[in-house]
Amino acid sequence: MERILIAGAHFDDAELGAGGTAARLAAQGKEVYKLTLTDNVTSFEAMNISVAYESSRRQSAKACSVLGIQELTDFKPVPCTRLAYDTGIMQRVEKYILDLGIDTVFMHFKADMNMDHVAASRICLTAARHCKNILQYQSNGYVLENVYYPTFFVDISGYVEQKKEALACYGKEHNRFGCLFDVCIDRNRVWGYSNKVSYAEGFDVVKLMMDE
Repeated sequence: MERILIAGAHFDDAELGAGGTAARLAAQGKEVYKLTLTDNVTSFEAMNISVAYESSRRQSAKACSVLGIQELTDFKPVPCTRLAYDTGIMQRVEKYILDLGIDTVFMHFKADMNMDHVAASRICLTAARHCKNILQYQSNGYVLENVYYPTFFVDISGYVEQKKEALACYGKEHNRFGCLFDVCIDRNRVWGYSNKVSYAEGFDVVKLMMDE
């Protein structure tokens, strides 16, 4: 993994699903890029959720700075909840992959409950089809019909504080039910315990290529 793209439907997805891994790879001198496909604008009065584009964009920039990764900011985002598989969008993502020489893509789990996440996964899977490594992450805590069962783990014990700091860049409107960020770190602790380390991020493998 030398040139990595972490793609998410919403601004905080990359940090939630792969923030520690991003920080670790960046610290190792790898080129790590973040791409967000929607504008993240959400207004859901029943759950008291209101998310704006400009504030989310600024918070994302701060989070990327904390993790030491580069954000791709010239992608024209799709309105939140309107993301769907589209050849034009897929080819825009594919162009980044080709132009940047990306060999590894982290993307949403294909069987998520959030429809933006599902669409982003399908888009990125096609766009990344020629990459050596494709891994899926879970950025929320839904109980899924197809269980998220990670088999590839990254020890983020030395980078979990960076992940926490990156998540803290986002306003409370992103921290659903006031506990999403903490639950995410708790999950990393459970996966760490399972692998005899303090904290780990777990991924579902689409494919993983070992070079010489």
